[in-house]
Amino acid sequence: MANIALVRVDDRLIHGQVVVKWLHHLGCKDILIVDDELWGDDFMQSVLRLAAPPGVRVHVAPTQGAREQLDRIASQGVLVLVKSPPTALALHRSGVEFSAVNVGGMAAGPNTTRLFKSVSATQEQIAALLDLQARGVRVYFQIIPEEHAVDIQGLLHVRGSVPPSASAPAVFPERPART
Repeated sequence: MANIALVRVDDRLIHGQVVVKWLHHLGCKDILIVDDELWGDDFMQSVLRLAAPPGVRVHVAPTQGAREQLDRIASQGVLVLVKSPPTALALHRSGVEFSAVNVGGMAAGPNTTRLFKSVSATQEQIAALLDLQARGVRVYFQIIPEEHAVDIQGLLHVRGSVPPSASAPAVFPERPART
């Protein structure tokens, strides 16, 4: 299996921060996008491949096929991108091992709560992040490598929330997103 350099939750997938900052910082030449919907969309796969810099290979796999795709990638480091925390959780449950997940960008929308800078999440997404943490995965927020990483536990502490054993709705009460 290829060495996973970073698992990142970012609903925009391949964009400036990923291309300019993270790929350079990590030295990755492969990106694996894990997304069931994108897996069936050849046009969008082509668009994302065009968004990658020269020399960087973009692979796309469904959640249940990601482990096999990682086995086929002969790389020193792969940047794994997912759009949402539930996909990261499903990836971990499917047997893809990773010790940390970077949460970098999740747009505000209906029924989301702003967690950190440009990161907003629904209760389902927050529950998935907390589930990953309970599985021993470090969950942290970091938009670009030059910024200080903030662990989910530190974020909960700053927000004055309840202990990590509490349920997600008690930790982050639902508030409408700003429009």
